[in-house]
Amino acid sequence: MPSVISPGPWSKEERNFQLAFVVFSGLSVLSGTVAMMATGGAPGLWLRNPVMWGVTLMLCVGLRRLHMPPPWVVIAIVSLLALSLLVGPDQAGVHRWLAVGPVQLNVAALVIPLGLLLADRGVRHAGQPRYAIAVLAIAMILAWQPDMSQLSALIAALLIWAIARRSVQSLLWVAPMALLALFFCAGRPDPLEPVPHVEGIFHLAAEVSPMLAFCGGLCLLLTALSPLALANDLNRRPVAAGLTAYFLVSGFAWLFGAFPVPLAGYGISFILGWLIGATALLMK
Repeated sequence: MPSVISPGPWSKEERNFQLAFVVFSGLSVLSGTVAMMATGGAPGLWLRNPVMWGVTLMLCVGLRRLHMPPPWVVIAIVSLLALSLLVGPDQAGVHRWLAVGPVQLNVAALVIPLGLLLADRGVRHAGQPRYAIAVLAIAMILAWQPDMSQLSALIAALLIWAIARRSVQSLLWVAPMALLALFFCAGRPDPLEPVPHVEGIFHLAAEVSPMLAFCGGLCLLLTALSPLALANDLNRRPVAAGLTAYFLVSGFAWLFGAFPVPLAGYGISFILGWLIGATALLMK
């Protein structure tokens, strides 16, 4: 069980990051909630995101006091993703979810932000090979699901992380893995149709008010950029840059296809994943 530590005084950069992430992620959720309400969505549709954001925020306040989980927890992440293939709900041949009672969780959205931080810590403290294999496994599972938006976001995160580390060795294993996974995923087209309150939430918001859609998109962008507030910390810089790349590609993949919109769009997995990932970035 992770040990509890005193949070101590936060640095100016840490305070700025926490404030920016909480405010802008909350406003992103609010923009989608307003869009769903204004277009006649039932309370069961639009209440879930703001309630989950509030609950997760309270959870993360406590999580900040814990040590970062050990890097080998990334194996559990690989296992959860593999379970989504083996026992998760099948929607037109797509396997991205695990059912928890009546709720279906998008496993990749839930675990990848934390997985990136664990893999970074593992590489820094224990060397690269075993974590490279774990990340390769995650990428290939995403390709098989298929989930092009999460795969692209993961690859972008890894490339930026490797560049920020100034590590030629890291680039040499990330680049071929990226090409292999993308080629494989491209051969497995996604048959699912877009859902207005998931993939099309900003189009829905624009029907209510173009300003609502603009503000929601801007807040999502600022949420995605917020980890860069920690870029002056040399130990955190590579993973903060990588997490920013993941947030950006995941957050704006909807511009290039029928992909879910995190935070603003309906679905609790991105809310959990993004908030827990941001919290882990602050853990010691």
